[in-house]
Amino acid sequence: MSANEIRDTPGRLLLGWALLLTSLVILAWRIHLHPADYEWIEYPTALGDTQYYTALGRDDRYEPNLRFPGQEKGVYRRAADPVAFDDATMFKLTLEASGRHFVYTPASAGTDTHSPVYLKCGENRYIEFGARKFYPPYEPKIVP
Repeated sequence: MSANEIRDTPGRLLLGWALLLTSLVILAWRIHLHPADYEWIEYPTALGDTQYYTALGRDDRYEPNLRFPGQEKGVYRRAADPVAFDDATMFKLTLEASGRHFVYTPASAGTDTHSPVYLKCGENRYIEFGARKFYPPYEPKIVP
């Protein structure tokens, strides 16, 4: 007799499909109402970064203009001309203190704390920042 008992399997399957489709409709409706919450693109490298560096202060070579959040001392521009690196090999470190530009490091760089960091100034072009390299030109004081 146990083989002839009704187990209500079709009803259970129908109830499972109804719950699944109901949750799918609710999710689709939420995505329709707030699409920005479900759309994002994150580039761990420099690909897609369009906030190109122009200048952070008056003279980047003589003033420590690149600062990081929570640090008083900044770093200086170390090269007059941009350096060429492939965007796909440059890794994002963090945002600089103003929040306008990402700071990058090459994939080949080690974990040295004194290694230079870079700001993107164009496609595959970077400005190197680090310890002071340039000093203001010497101007002798004229004693009257």
